[in-house]
Amino acid sequence: MGKLKRLGCRLLAFIFVLSFACGSAGNVVKAAETANSAYQIRVNRAANCVTVYQLDGQGVYQPLRSFACSVGKNVDDTPLGSFATSDYYDWRLMVDGSYGQYAVRFYRSILFHSVPYYTQSPNSLEADQYNLLGSAASLGCVRMAVSDVKWIYDNCPKGTSVIVYDDALNPGPLGKPVTVTVAEGHPFSSWDMTDLRTENPWRTYASSICLTRDYGDGVLYLPVGATQEDLQAAIGSISNAGVLETPNTYFVYVNGNYDLNTSGVYRIWVKIVNAYGVSTEQEMILAVCQ
Repeated sequence: MGKLKRLGCRLLAFIFVLSFACGSAGNVVKAAETANSAYQIRVNRAANCVTVYQLDGQGVYQPLRSFACSVGKNVDDTPLGSFATSDYYDWRLMVDGSYGQYAVRFYRSILFHSVPYYTQSPNSLEADQYNLLGSAASLGCVRMAVSDVKWIYDNCPKGTSVIVYDDALNPGPLGKPVTVTVAEGHPFSSWDMTDLRTENPWRTYASSICLTRDYGDGVLYLPVGATQEDLQAAIGSISNAGVLETPNTYFVYVNGNYDLNTSGVYRIWVKIVNAYGVSTEQEMILAVCQ
């Protein structure tokens, strides 16, 4: 990529980041007129996949990111229809006596929440239930990994629209993210791997995400027409010992609404799974330049 083109692309990326942080005047007015409408959550019950949509500048919901989930193990446990988020809980006692983190109610006793815990403690995870993420397993609620449901808890305010539907052939426009399982009897299995608390023992084995070609602004630059292989090759992994890991020792997964054939700046979420099987996720800016 030429220096001049890269400079123009950097400027575009900077404007994008600034507008994302501050919001445009049009978006502010829209939010004031219809509070709680910035996001919409769609749950594909048949595919056990959640896709979050965000309003664009034209007032159209566009897919933003997706998550694997677990809906009711009996088909009617998770109701179909249109709902809205209401109550939010750091911890919530479930009907079976277990506890869920970052619980968000959207219909009667049906909530988004973490995989269940035996107690109201982050080191009491029901590990066997964690390994069921991505398949129907709950009593009706929508279970998610801690970091995933916390994103909804933190970003989708009370009143956010929730639509539950069935489409077994298409999980959603962004696909269904991969899930990572934990070996039975693993010493850390009582913790959700994605929980970012410093005391989480998984964090001692987690890698950090880097760019294989970093221009100092943290933006991932690719030329128009780049491939998915090019995108994955642009993402590196640094071990907890500070060593750059070789590409064949970790896996890269990218989630978000982007087009490598169209010039633009996009929000993406990058997940790496290292040789220990520990996943790390990070939001990034992808700039696709002519």
